[in-house]
Amino acid sequence: MEKIEDCARRELLEETGLTVGDLKTGPYTNDFFPNEDKHYITLFMVAKYQSGEPVNREPEKCEGWEWFDWNNLPAPLFPPIENLKKISHTFAF
Repeated sequence: MEKIEDCARRELLEETGLTVGDLKTGPYTNDFFPNEDKHYITLFMVAKYQSGEPVNREPEKCEGWEWFDWNNLPAPLFPPIENLKKISHTFAF
C-alpha cells in the first residue's frame, strides 16, 4: 500500500543513505534475464539530490556506489541500465 514515490525514497535511503527532494516518474524498461529465466519491468524515478553521501548499506548485495557521467558508464552494465540507455533520447531528466 505504498506510493511509488514513497517506495523510491525509502529504498534509496535504506540502500544508499541518500535523501532526495523532488521526484518524478521516469521511463520504464522491459528487462529479460534469460540465464535466470526471469523477466522484470523496471520503473525508473528521476530525483533531485537533497543530502547524504552514498554508503553501501547492503554489502552482501552490492560492491559499492560510485558516481559516473551518463556518457561514460563502466562496463558491463546491469541490463535495465543498458535498456535505459537505449531509450534515453526519448525523455528528459
